[in-house]
This record gives sequence, structure tokens and C-alpha cells, in this order.
Amino acid sequence: MGFELHSFDAPGAHQESIVRKYMRAMFQSGDLDSSGFSFFAFAANLPTNCSNSQWAELVRKIERCVDADILDAPVEHRCFKPNEQDYSLFKGEQFRPKGMPAMGPDTAAQAESVRKIMCIGDITPDYYRCAACTKPNATSRCGKCKVVKYCSRDCQAKHWKSGHKKCCQKAVENCTLRSVLNGGNDWLHITANECEAIAKGLRSMQQSDPLARKFFHYFDAVSNLGGCFVG
Repeated sequence: MGFELHSFDAPGAHQESIVRKYMRAMFQSGDLDSSGFSFFAFAANLPTNCSNSQWAELVRKIERCVDADILDAPVEHRCFKPNEQDYSLFKGEQFRPKGMPAMGPDTAAQAESVRKIMCIGDITPDYYRCAACTKPNATSRCGKCKVVKYCSRDCQAKHWKSGHKKCCQKAVENCTLRSVLNGGNDWLHITANECEAIAKGLRSMQQSDPLARKFFHYFDAVSNLGGCFVG
């Protein structure tokens, strides 16, 4: 079964250096071959994965190297990863982050390589756009899930009736990082600041510990991509 982690933000052109740095680390550790590394930007969100036993081991390492003040600090509203159904309108090249190359038959071989560590799909959700009409810079959000955004009350009402009502997951109140790490595969959000703290803690272990090294590079990257969801 295992665990997967997906970045909150889809890395665009302004985060190219972040993605390249992460991909280079994955290539050097043997998690990605050279053709995939050379064609780094196929995907919407930056992911990684591990087995259940690896995750349990990683959590033990994190609990040793990250301050308890951070592990046990409650986040007022910790959201779940939105259901893809909420972003069914976000299809096509116009929603792929700027700087991402178009998908085409001539890039199929490289794409298959990158699929190992990058999320590729027809839908490219953007959690900063209105989920109902796709307008950018939406300012209001669902009061229940605390993550799906809208540009107006009308859009929110329409989206609720059209399907969000069925898949909306209420954000967990006063949830700590420790509880997320020790929880199940439920796709809760780890904030950017928490990811930064985890990367800082794992840094000292990464030279001699392959698992710590892999996740140091991952959490270091997603701390600049809005954090990540773990499921």
C-alpha cells in the first residue's frame, strides 16, 4: 500500500530551480534515470512515495530530530487534499503551469521515465483559482474544507450544488504535525513551515542515511511549494 506525498503547488517556471535541484538529487540517488532528469517538467505536482515500513522509520527519525514545539503545535484548520472532481474544469494545456512543456508523441519516452516521481494526469488543479469558473486569484474559500476557493458567492453556491457538497471533507481542527505523521493515508496537509522544519531536522542525517537523504530533498523542495499532502 505505502504512502504518497504530493506538493500543494504545481511548480511553474519561477520554481524551475527548485524542481531541477530535487530531480538532480533523485537522479544521483538512483531514483530517476538520466532521460527523465533531462526532461524535468512534465507534471502538475511534485510527489514522492515509500512503503509503510519506510514511512514508520521516517516518522521515528522526524520525531527525534524535529523540536516537540513544532511537532505538537496545533494547526487551527488542517485541510485534506481536494477531490479531483472539484477541479474537473481544469483540463488542457492552458492550466499547465507556465514553463511546463506541452505533452506530445515525441516526448512519450521521457514522460514515461518522469512518471516515476512526477504526478501526471488530465486534470491540473490550481488551488488558488476559482474551482467553479477557473478565474485566478480567488479570494474566498469553502468554510468547511478550508481549501477550495471561489471568486464569488454565486460560484460557490453553483459548485456546491454541482458536486462539491458530496466530496467536501471538513478540515480537521487543532491538528498537530505529530498526529498527521502517525495517522493513516488520509491526505492531510503538512504546511510549508512544517516541511521546512522537517528538512532542517533531516539535514544532519542525510549524509549517511539514504531514507533521510531522500526525504530531506523532498521536504526541502516542497517547503517552497506550499507544503504537501500525505496519503
